[in-house]
Amino acid sequence: MARVRYCENCGARLPLKASARRRYCDDVCRSQAYRRRVASDRIWTLGMMLAEAEHLGDRRMIRLLTCPECGVITFAGAIHRIDMRYCSGKCRSRAYRRRAARRARIAAAA
Repeated sequence: MARVRYCENCGARLPLKASARRRYCDDVCRSQAYRRRVASDRIWTLGMMLAEAEHLGDRRMIRLLTCPECGVITFAGAIHRIDMRYCSGKCRSRAYRRRAARRARIAAAA
């Protein structure tokens, strides 16, 4: 009797005739698991970088790992995009409005 196995990502039942090496039910689950592993590794690395920067007192690195708008220590580029600067769309919009208001004041003063 074959052993019932389950997908490591979604928990769906794998076919009974599946290879012993098969871990995921389909390509979608395999790619989701890969993206989750990559994000987890990136978060772990950024966490270690932040801990080391706090230990050494490296303000430049701490500034890179914080949201420039709200100042909360976040791992902005850990999950979605590597080049993210802000922790959320709300902070990104707030920063844009602040820059636009500053440009308008400079233009009005000139």
